[in-house]
Amino acid sequence: MTTNTLQFALNENKRIKDLADSIGNLTKMKKMSDLSTLRPEDILVLFQQGKLKEKDTMFWLGVLALNAEEKAKKHEMLATMDELTQVYNRRAFIDNISKELARLRAKHLQIEQLLSEPITLTIMMVDIDHFKHVNDRYGHLAGDMVLRGVAGTLKNQVRETDSVFRFGGEEFVILLPDTPKELGVEAAKRIIKAIENNKFTINKRTGKEVRVTASIGVHSVEGRDIANVRVTDMLIPKVIAKADEALYFAKENGRNQVVLWNKAMKK
Repeated sequence: MTTNTLQFALNENKRIKDLADSIGNLTKMKKMSDLSTLRPEDILVLFQQGKLKEKDTMFWLGVLALNAEEKAKKHEMLATMDELTQVYNRRAFIDNISKELARLRAKHLQIEQLLSEPITLTIMMVDIDHFKHVNDRYGHLAGDMVLRGVAGTLKNQVRETDSVFRFGGEEFVILLPDTPKELGVEAAKRIIKAIENNKFTINKRTGKEVRVTASIGVHSVEGRDIANVRVTDMLIPKVIAKADEALYFAKENGRNQVVLWNKAMKK
């Protein structure tokens, strides 16, 4: 046995002994606020040493399993959230639109023939108008505050079934499941007004506020249009491109407006 291996074994034995001494009994163990250093193998060692009864061992193994599950969920959430705006990020958007397109096709094949209206997924591309001017005039920290404010406005304006994502820069995407294009356009118009009527604080010390507007491109996908598509993920670039074309048209023709995609639109 090498010196390093022996030292490691001694350190582990001491750690287990200190752990047993610190918890003393199950009552004290329940009061431990930080389980991050506690491992399942530690519990098993304590059981083998007779420091824990079988039922207490099973209890704490269950606690550690739940703790590990919560950590995994937290890490997953952090991986799919945009840190600045606290809405979902681009990665989460791709995952969600993939699931929604597959769900849309499945629902069409299963139940749409029983309905009078087609099942529809609507997507919005939202872009803050003249955002570069905010950064140039007030600085990037002010721009960050505007981004957070707009993201908050978007979250407040959508339904629980809808999802808001930061697509990149000053651009956001909103997915509206089971939403026909007419309702999607109405929702987009409400969002436009909410942003326009809002004042966004860019300096908490001075109370300085700014107003911004936004442009929105809307595109809707009906279940019957993708019924024969086996791999719905292949549609994702096309769906994004059409919403983006509508957004481009809105910005090129005056901004602060909602435009619904149609076949005549091409960049």
